[in-house]
Amino acid sequence: MASTKGRPLQFDLDDDDLKLFLEEAEEQIELLDQSLVQLEGEPDPALVQRIFRAAHTLKGSSATIGHKKMASLTHAMETVLDAVRQGRRAPTSDVVDALLAGLDALRVLANEVVTRVDSGVETERLEADLMAVLDGEAPAAPPPEASAAPVYQVPAGALDPYREDIEQGHGTYFVDVTIADDCQLPSIRCYQVLQEMESIGKAAVCWPDREVIESGGGEYRMAALLVTHHTEEQITSALKAVSDVADVRCRQVPAAEATGSIEGFRDAPRPAFEQRSDAAATQRDDAVLDGPRAAAGRKASQSVRIDVERLDGLMNLVGELVIDRTRLQQVREQLNSVLRDSNLSELLDNFEETTAHLARVTDELQDQIMRSRMLPVRSVLSRLPRLVRDVAVKCGKKVELITAGEETELDRSVIEEISDPLVHILRNAVDHGIESPEERRAAGKPETGTISVTAWNQETYIYLSVRDDGRGIDTAALRRKVVEKGLMTREAAEAAPEDQVVQWIFMPGLSTAKQITDVSGRGVGMDIVRTNIERLNGQITVSSTPGKGTEVIIQLPLTLATTKALMVSANGTVYAIPLVSVTEALADRGADVHTVGGRKMLRLRQRLLPMIDLAAALGDHRPRVLPTDGYFVVAARHGDRQAAFIVDRLLGEQDVVVKSLGDMLGARKGLTGATILGDGTLGLIVDIASLVNEQAAMAVPA
Repeated sequence: MASTKGRPLQFDLDDDDLKLFLEEAEEQIELLDQSLVQLEGEPDPALVQRIFRAAHTLKGSSATIGHKKMASLTHAMETVLDAVRQGRRAPTSDVVDALLAGLDALRVLANEVVTRVDSGVETERLEADLMAVLDGEAPAAPPPEASAAPVYQVPAGALDPYREDIEQGHGTYFVDVTIADDCQLPSIRCYQVLQEMESIGKAAVCWPDREVIESGGGEYRMAALLVTHHTEEQITSALKAVSDVADVRCRQVPAAEATGSIEGFRDAPRPAFEQRSDAAATQRDDAVLDGPRAAAGRKASQSVRIDVERLDGLMNLVGELVIDRTRLQQVREQLNSVLRDSNLSELLDNFEETTAHLARVTDELQDQIMRSRMLPVRSVLSRLPRLVRDVAVKCGKKVELITAGEETELDRSVIEEISDPLVHILRNAVDHGIESPEERRAAGKPETGTISVTAWNQETYIYLSVRDDGRGIDTAALRRKVVEKGLMTREAAEAAPEDQVVQWIFMPGLSTAKQITDVSGRGVGMDIVRTNIERLNGQITVSSTPGKGTEVIIQLPLTLATTKALMVSANGTVYAIPLVSVTEALADRGADVHTVGGRKMLRLRQRLLPMIDLAAALGDHRPRVLPTDGYFVVAARHGDRQAAFIVDRLLGEQDVVVKSLGDMLGARKGLTGATILGDGTLGLIVDIASLVNEQAAMAVPA
């Protein structure tokens, strides 16, 4: 078949529909990406159903806009998933591989809706591969057994309000309703079933509880004790008329027996591979039997999609408001010094009260806007299992990924920047850290290596830890490499302590890999990772134990829109030094200053720190005269390096709104942006990383 690549495409949708389609497609593709990897490990029926529903949704939306290739491919994937769902095919690695290949193609096909150009993806071959896995043999399994009938607890006195109806001849019926597996809105269908029950009788008891169903907590199964004058056939017929109701089972229960507990209907046998553990098998039934307890807090989510540009606009406006708040507070202090001794004290008090209220409202508004920009780190972590699986297969290793802290939140802008560094660290962990199954057996370890990724918040920072139980970093190899590359003398390399040697993996072009692969080994990467992290005002550290593994910890600010900084002045200019980099600040009279090699050095906690004139280091070459009453020294660190910066004054800590200066900074190093001060003037935000890295050239002569 001739290639169709480059052919123009047309779809039946306008700009608004395009936005909705892309949002839905991205959501469903991400769900498939993270769920298909889990499917290979534990084929839980709920997981299979979730994957099937995502594929079904993609098929429907792509068919609606006329994307025939995408609809056809998702139909083939849906067919395979249906076979897995029904137990006709086990989710082996071959099945998952075929589904993942189809998923990769779906990403490209979804992008065709934006470009309106055929990408040349050969869906026929992918569909043939998917159909081929259906011909594989299903695993032998013992005949399944029917599950035990669930037991429903009836609250004491539940039928008391309906005694009069029962005495007049109304029957009491136990009704069990199952919603179709492919229903997109099961909670709504449960609510409609409840409404239908109320139209033909009175639901004395519901499982899950009525309040849970009415608040959107219903799922794919519900039951009720119904008091009505209708027959079983009429009840069944009325409830089956509700859309997406797959099954209705009903039987009459004598009112005298409808107390304590009622035995439900025995479910039909399930395919063998779908048999769940006792705990998992009762999970959905527990939600039915103990609705208020199992579904507590699972109310319908009330959320709305907001365009990112609108959030950015709001954040900019809040930034201006924060600046004005700071200026007002400064004006208040000036007025206070001028008017306190006059007869305008009442006016001054009113002004102070107003500015205090404005400050409080601004803080709350800023906090709310910041929260609206926050996203769970789950959006990054959910993509990692697929990555680890693919790299492990290429390397011929067995690796299990464990993630924790998925609900930890951080700013959208940080989320977008952290993905690539995490990917590189994980690839290194699988390729360099985790040993082959043979090596692990010889070392007395399980064949399957473990990598854990954990996220947590602490103060105004987020921490991400990547830990593996592999071989650890070969420090002897690192010492040899730095000598071979001429980065250090043999004597200096041998004398360096182990914890310092481990940090050498961040040196450009340094790799301990014995051979270059398409995964890693070229010595390009960890230095870029460090650079990218530091560009975000973050830090990265690594620790390793031979034979036990390595841990990499990334520290990042929760947001890039504002930052906590130490405000200082140097040669008439105000600078903001990010607090994350500051280790100590002290007056010159308390500083232990020495001269080493003709350079001024500060002795601080058993270390010698080069002293750098902050203003001069940032390109301020105006005549410099230090204050006669003394100057101050700010010790700051970047990684394992430290330096001491000479400033005129310490102005205190402050939350500053980060403004980019873009091309205005030119080629000047050492600055990351600017902020507006309380008096309306500009303050410059210092890039400590670049200054510390060039500390030798900047050290102040003695």
